[in-house]
Amino acid sequence: MNRWMQVRNDNMLRFVILLACLLALVTTGNANDVADRRSFAQSLSKEIVRSGIKKVYVADFTDESGNQFILGRFFAGTISGMLEERSEFAVVNRINAHRFLSKSGRADQDVAIPDVLAKLVSEMGPDAILWGKVSVNQGVATIHVTLRDVSGKDLFQAQYVEKLNSELRADLEAMQAGSTFNYVGVDGVSFPKCLYCPAPEWPVGQGSPDREGNVVLSALVTLEGKADQMRVVESINPVFDGAALECVRTWRFEPAKDADGNSVPVRLPVQITFKMRWHVQ
Repeated sequence: MNRWMQVRNDNMLRFVILLACLLALVTTGNANDVADRRSFAQSLSKEIVRSGIKKVYVADFTDESGNQFILGRFFAGTISGMLEERSEFAVVNRINAHRFLSKSGRADQDVAIPDVLAKLVSEMGPDAILWGKVSVNQGVATIHVTLRDVSGKDLFQAQYVEKLNSELRADLEAMQAGSTFNYVGVDGVSFPKCLYCPAPEWPVGQGSPDREGNVVLSALVTLEGKADQMRVVESINPVFDGAALECVRTWRFEPAKDADGNSVPVRLPVQITFKMRWHVQ
């Protein structure tokens, strides 16, 4: 869901800034990205049905070394949600599975341990686990998935390739710089609520007076509700980019919450639209 705010600029140029705070899961990408992921999920569904599986658990995807990977969790949560739309088989709720595992100090990567898997099967009832590994090379993510039954037998393998959009590339750079965060809408993570989000000043006398368009930032909304670690992912020019960055640094949010109501840091895109002669209705 996009949150739009329109504000009037009273300077002599009579510009109006349309401020668009995209607090939806636009980091999932454009319509083509979503359609491609859904097509992949549909192909997985057919294989799951063909394998005779009645209930599947989609574990967090890892990096190539088997380590936790933020993008791996994003893709696993997204695909799991799409698989849940199917009626031919059941999908273990990832939120409930994570709660169960955390009670014993475990996480998704531990499901490969026989006794952890046995407890998960006893509690949640999956007869297969969908595992995945994600590698990223020059902005392209390649996901190798394996469906394995609870006895350890591989049932099928598949591959999905996606060119990362600008927001996901910014997320990857932030992750590589050591940032830890969650994705809004994935595994029950809520939207942060904007408490103080004023419009930016139009940079009068700077740049091109007839210039307009979007500046898109990738921002971390921290546990304190501040916008931090911002990156420009779509630019108009440095002047407008700077105006957007300066403004968003002043914003304050009620932090996002996980499924248990705990505050969590999230990354999300923020779009600032500078538009000339916009008439507010």
